[in-house]
Formats: sequence, structure tokens, C-alpha cells
Amino acid sequence: MSVWSWLRLTASLWLLRRAVKCAGWLLLLAVVIGAWPLTLIVLAGYVAAWWRGWPPARLRRAAGWALPGTAVWVLAQAVRDRDWQTAALTAGRGWEHTWPPHPVALAAVRAFVLLAPATVPAGLGLAALVWAWRNYAITTGLGGITASAPVTFDRRQWRRQVRTAKGLTDAPGAVPLLARGGKIPVGGTIRAVGHRWHPVFTLPAAALTRHMVIVGATGSGKTNLMIRLWAGWFTAVLDAARAGQGNRPLLVVLDCKGGRDARRKADRTRRLLYGAGARRVAVWPDEARLSLWDLPAQDLAVLLYQMIETGTGAAAYYADVMQAVLTLAVTAPGGPPLNAAAFLDRLDGKWLARAWNDGRHPREAALVHNAAKHLPDIQIRFATLLERLGPALDGPGTLADADAWYFILEGTREPSVAQAQAMALTELAAHAAADQYSEPRAILLAADDYSAVSGRVPLSNLYERGRSLGIGVQVSAQSWQGLGATEDERYRIAATADGGIFVMQTPYPEPLTQLAGIRRVLETAHKLVGHHRGNEGTIRLQRAATADPEIIRRLDVGQACYIHRGAATFVQVARPKPSPLTLLPPPPQPMIQLPVPRDEPAPAPWPCSPPGTRDLDDIFGPGAAL
Repeated sequence: MSVWSWLRLTASLWLLRRAVKCAGWLLLLAVVIGAWPLTLIVLAGYVAAWWRGWPPARLRRAAGWALPGTAVWVLAQAVRDRDWQTAALTAGRGWEHTWPPHPVALAAVRAFVLLAPATVPAGLGLAALVWAWRNYAITTGLGGITASAPVTFDRRQWRRQVRTAKGLTDAPGAVPLLARGGKIPVGGTIRAVGHRWHPVFTLPAAALTRHMVIVGATGSGKTNLMIRLWAGWFTAVLDAARAGQGNRPLLVVLDCKGGRDARRKADRTRRLLYGAGARRVAVWPDEARLSLWDLPAQDLAVLLYQMIETGTGAAAYYADVMQAVLTLAVTAPGGPPLNAAAFLDRLDGKWLARAWNDGRHPREAALVHNAAKHLPDIQIRFATLLERLGPALDGPGTLADADAWYFILEGTREPSVAQAQAMALTELAAHAAADQYSEPRAILLAADDYSAVSGRVPLSNLYERGRSLGIGVQVSAQSWQGLGATEDERYRIAATADGGIFVMQTPYPEPLTQLAGIRRVLETAHKLVGHHRGNEGTIRLQRAATADPEIIRRLDVGQACYIHRGAATFVQVARPKPSPLTLLPPPPQPMIQLPVPRDEPAPAPWPCSPPGTRDLDDIFGPGAAL
């Protein structure tokens, strides 16, 4: 073959390929022009998805919702023509009005309306396919002109998705406190990776009956998210209880930072819960009190012992003595103490001697005798502790007296006092859940910034105890480090959060995003010719984070990433607002005044000695038994 022949063959093949390609494009153009009503629907759907940042699933669902209209239209045609075959061909006759195009606009509109029942679902379905291909081509590097096209495309789509989600959350009534099926709306969905996409992201109320973690820096919108979840859970459980499908709700909130912000959050929470149907929302310690002394005697003794820091080493002996004394004082015959003053009175040698020296408790009487010299020190320590705790735990009142409790602990100003209060309050919540003689309640224990008081009660212990008692536990922290003192404890808390993890703007999200796992993506490499791509390159399968930590670092105020079961959803949290149709809340309850401490009856005197005998008091004087 000569050079000239080879050149002619090469040119002929090139022209043939070009001719085939041009013929294909011309044929496509003819179809697009001929089916112009369908083309308009496809174009409108594609542009809407691009401009609003919708996923292809949104267009597919729209096409599905339009199918019933098509079925009704076909049925109407069949009833009118009384012939199914004729009805099936109605759409074909409708195209006669579209080609050639009528010069009169009214005729074109008439043709479009005649074909709308068939073209709308078909056009939206085709638009979903085209938009899905566009996303696939850009993200895999098959589309776009420049090498940075995937990065630019993703950044622009994120901005559009955020804009759409904000517009949805700002719309009145778009994100209520409770949706159908008992689901709790959180806000507009920005992006879903692995989860099914919905315009409004919702959580089932059962997710809050398990354990949940919320991590976000100060000012990231964590408070709005938690208040919305509390109000939504309360509304869902209360509606189920009114329908006879569950127990009444009991919301227990521990605000562990305290201060003025805590009072403002308490007021917002109370207004929302009153709008949801709560009868009483108690704010502790400003407006309500609780009685620590209603706990069972053994549990009360253990709690009082744990509230005092005992130390280790040589102090272990003193700790054992103190625990024995507390058990003697609380479990004395006649029942546990009624208040703090009565408890302090029991930490006295004479009182304990009269209580236990009845001839039936020789072992306890011997313990009282051996510990007599330590009683003044123990009494001073507990008098100081109870004075610092204040009267808010001295009653009267129980958790069952209200539908919701908002506890304000001054963890920032007085961490040691707040830690002791947190121990007591969690113990009261556990007792309310396990009490067989009171009304069963569905309990959610929410701790905001619990890391401020977790030194004495680690979060992992709180989770484990809540799981055993059936209490939903929700905790929040400002960072990954705030979830626990050690790395093992943090992973135990995060890994057992089967209700999901909300991650808001935080500088170190990697340990939390790792719990979402990884997903498979296609990575492309192209040869560049100048600033544009060449025809050569490679594609390989790679793995990427399901919850991108770089996106989480750049989240704005009110944006969060929900991680659950290896998937992630980015959401724009809606600010919780009470319904304008609800009744006005009842006036706040007046502050409960503490009654005068009740005087306990003195223990029964020792049994009298037989006639003709003398006891120790007769020989050594009163109090010789000490």
C-alpha cells in the first residue's frame, strides 16, 4: 500500500466516523424538536435540580407522584372512547398537534396541555436520568472541561443545597415539632450519603429512647438542636400515651454549665413543652425542689458515701469507717432520715447507740462503739457537703411531680458541688425508672455539657446504667475530648450511641467520622494538555469517608452531620418554635418553700435490766456504752 492510499483510507475512516457522529446528533436534535413538549419538561426538571441542588431521587419521586394523574387521564379517555385501544392511541393523536409547530402561541399551549398528563412523568423521569448521569460523569472525572471540574461542581452544588435547605427551614410550618408517624423533624436536608434523601430530615422518636451523642463547638447551634429533639420527643411520646400506646413522658435535662445562658435555655424549653401539652415544667433549683431522702436506705447510703471524696492509700481505712457509719445512720431502725437535719443528727454517738443497742443488733452496736471517735469528723464533713449543696435536694418533691425537669448545675462556677448534684440527680432518675410502686414513665435523660461534671460520674457509666434501666440518654460535649477522660472511654461512649451521633462544627471530627465508615468511589487520572484534559488516563476504585471531615470543619452555624449505621446526612437544623395554635402556657409554679425540718422520734431506750442488777450507766454514769 502506497503512502497516498494510506492517507486516503485514513481520511475516509475519519470522515465516516464524523458523519456517523453528526448523523446521530442530527437525529437526536430532530427527536428533541419533534417532541418539544417532552423536551421542555426534561429541560425544566434538569435546570430545577441543578439550581436547587436536588439529588436525582427528587426528580424520580416527582415523576412517581405524577403517574396517578396519567392513569386518571388514560382512564378518562377510555371511558369517553369506550375502547382501550383507542385510549392507548390518544397520546399518539395528540402529537399531531405538535408537528409542525403551530405559529399561534395559543395552539402550542393547547398542544402542551393535551400532552401534559403523559409528558410530565416521562419528562421528569428522563430528567432524573440525565441529571444522574451528569453527577456521575463529573464526580468520576468523565465529564467537565478542566481538571478541577469535580471540585468546582461539588462546591457549587453544596452552596445550592445549603440555600435550598435554609429556604425550607425558614418557611412557616415546613419543619414542625412532630411529623406523621411519630417522627421528629430536625431540619432541611442538605446532602445524604447512604441515607434515603428527604427534603426534611426526620428521626423516629425511638431513636431518642436509645443513646445519642451530640458534639459541637460553642456557637455551632448545639442548643437549638437539643431543644428541638427534646420537644419533638416529648410531643411524640405524649401523643402515643394519649392514644393508649405507651407511658407518659418524663424529660430530665441536666444543664451542667449553669449561668445566665442556662436560665434562658430553661425558659425556651419550658415554653416549647407547654405548647406541646406539658402540665408542669419544673426548673431546679430556682423554682422547684427534690427530696434526696426518698431513696431506698441502701441506695441512699451508697450515694452519700460516693458524694464525699475519700482518697486512696492511708485514707482507705477512714473511707471504710465512714461507709460503715453511713450505713448505720441511714439503715437504723425506724427508717431512713427524713431530711438533711435529721441525717446530721444521726451522725452522733449517743443517737446511734440508742438506735442500735436494743439487744437485737450486737454487731451494729459494736461497730458504733468502735467508730465513736470518728463520728465528729464525719459529721463535720457531711454538714459542709450538705450546706454547699443547698436546700434544693432537701425536699419536698419527686420527679413524678412534673412532666419535665430542667436542672441547672453550676459546673463552671462550682465544679465539685455540681458533680455531687449530678450524682444525686442521676440516682433519683434511676430510682424513678426502677420504682415499682409509682406510675411507669418513658424517661429521657439529656445532659448538656456533661463533661463539666463527669469527673465523678463518667459518661460511660451513665450510658451503661441508662441501658439497663431502659432510660434514653442523650449527652453533648463541645469536642471529642469532652466525651471522656481517656480515649477508651470516648470510644465506648461514641460506639454505643445506637441512636445516632450529631456532629456540628468542630476542629477535630475524625474520631467521630470514622464511625460512619468509608464508601467506594472512582478515582480518575488524566493526562493534561495545557489546562485541559487529554485523551489518556486511568480509573481505579478507591475508598473515601462517608462523612467528610473537611466538610464538617467548614459547617456554618446550625448545620450538623447525623451519623448512623454507616451513613451520614447533612442537615440544616430548624430553630424550634411553638405552634401558634396552642394554648397559652400556664403561669410558672411559685417557688416551693422548704418546711421546717421534722424532728425524728428518739430511738427506743435500752431494755431495762432485771431487778437486783446494775448496768454500765449505773456504774460509770450515762453514756458509758460509748
